[in-house]
Amino acid sequence: MLYLITFGPPLLIVALFIYKRSKYKNRKNAGAFFFENDCLVLNTGIPYAIPLDEIEQVELQYSPWELEHMFSYTLNIKVIRKDGRSKWVFYKGYRTANLRLPSDMKTALEEQGIVCVMKEQTGFFAKNKEKGS
Repeated sequence: MLYLITFGPPLLIVALFIYKRSKYKNRKNAGAFFFENDCLVLNTGIPYAIPLDEIEQVELQYSPWELEHMFSYTLNIKVIRKDGRSKWVFYKGYRTANLRLPSDMKTALEEQGIVCVMKEQTGFFAKNKEKGS
């Protein structure tokens, strides 16, 4: 009984993740998001699908310094719906996915007819770049 109480909830969560992720065929090596069934699917632990016709714009916020100097980079993705609601996702990119860079993601979004705004992230890395680090 103790095993069921201890391992039951984590196994239930893992089963939920596996079930939800198995619904999508294009998730393998997809990166931050992928397109399936006329939806933009944010590739989180449990994929989050947003119909393309409900999306007003997508904002990609990234650090140019990370893209230039590091193999991995962080990307903030904000999907703004036409009704004003939005969804934020944080993504750690390693340049191994199908949509490797923010510029690749922007091109894919625009091919689907979605407005994409790219914003350079200011902060720690931008400040260190100015100092010459």
